[in-house]
Amino acid sequence: MNNAEKTPRESKEDRLLRLFLTAGFLFCAGIGLGFLYFHPPGTTRWLPQCLFYRLTGFYCAGCGSTRALYAALHGEFAASLRCNLLLFPLLALVCLLLRKPRLALRPWLALSVPAILVLYWILRNLPMRPFLLLAPH
Repeated sequence: MNNAEKTPRESKEDRLLRLFLTAGFLFCAGIGLGFLYFHPPGTTRWLPQCLFYRLTGFYCAGCGSTRALYAALHGEFAASLRCNLLLFPLLALVCLLLRKPRLALRPWLALSVPAILVLYWILRNLPMRPFLLLAPH
């Protein structure tokens, strides 16, 4: 058997594996979002407070994400953006990277995303206007 005969078979197996992984991810995400829809953050012990916030008193870049998802699931998009402004751009980026994983190897993306996250993390903890608006509400 030569390489030309092996390549299509491996390609089908890779696509099948990717399909199963995607289906598994979507199933788990659906279960998680369904749970979140019926359990408001702060009312259940299954959704704990941010450990970084509990230890330091400062907001991390992800603080407010659970509340933002909960608000978005209930159609309250303005409240969702007040909880975590970067959540939906980051979710869109994750979806894009799942679709095109090679994009993550681009230097401009590999450097800019962590830089934006760190800058957001710092700015949302500054005790002055307009940065107070970045803190989760």
